[in-house]
Amino acid sequence: MITPAFELSQDADFLTVVIRVPYTRTSEFDINIQGEDFKFYAKPYFLR
Repeated sequence: MITPAFELSQDADFLTVVIRVPYTRTSEFDINIQGEDFKFYAKPYFLR
């Protein structure tokens, strides 16, 4: 699997994750957030 290019930023209220996954269809991805764990999957990209 390939780790996608990503950026993190935060302020007092929000954590923002920007993920760049070229050549994927936006209808074919999975995001899972449980507590402090964040997982993103869009074949062939995976970010944890």
